[in-house]
Amino acid sequence: MLGRLSLLWRRFTPLEKWLLDEIRKVVPVGAQPAFDLQVAAINRVVRMPPAWGEILFYARRNWADVPPFPCADEFRLAQVNFRSAGRSYKAVLSSISGHIFDFVITPGPKNVAFLPWEGTPTVKLLGDPLRLSTGEREREVLPAEWQDLLKRHSRLSATWELYDETSAYRIVLGDEQYLVLAQRHGTFGPHMLLHRVEPIGEGFYHLSDDHDIPKLLARSIESVIGESPSER
Repeated sequence: MLGRLSLLWRRFTPLEKWLLDEIRKVVPVGAQPAFDLQVAAINRVVRMPPAWGEILFYARRNWADVPPFPCADEFRLAQVNFRSAGRSYKAVLSSISGHIFDFVITPGPKNVAFLPWEGTPTVKLLGDPLRLSTGEREREVLPAEWQDLLKRHSRLSATWELYDETSAYRIVLGDEQYLVLAQRHGTFGPHMLLHRVEPIGEGFYHLSDDHDIPKLLARSIESVIGESPSER
């Protein structure tokens, strides 16, 4: 409780500071000055409830006066694996438009944000911030079954919008991270089809309008995609 009260006068939790310090060690030398200035410019941190599985960084004047990385693509910059309170955690820092943007951490780290780490963390660079921009966001790896389904269905119908490796996106729900594969138009029945990526899971999940906990899909994804909006 005292640790959380301290956020009234300081920007970062110990966890966030340690993660940023570890990532600086693997950022290319040519990108370190920009990285340091970006960290220094952060004046607002949003920790997504309930478990702080996503932590977003915002800077004064929306980064207007802060030097960007040469690469303006949306990509995963670096990953830190650490242990705290007997549990293993994975934190991935992403960059968007040339600036660090958010940590995605699984499981959610709220309960260990002010606790020391156990052992030595491991850190690795995932994307080069000095490379040229491509104008595209980082591609996602899709389940083989979903790739096969995309070959048989239109990507956009009156009922579902289906996402490929360039349009699928990630969401954090509690202690888990999911890849959104499809979204349903309207408010009838399951409105998202998901695949769990952290921790790695088998099968597909659906997220309904009337609950916020993904449920393992008990029937084939083909049958869900083929149903009409009025079907439950």
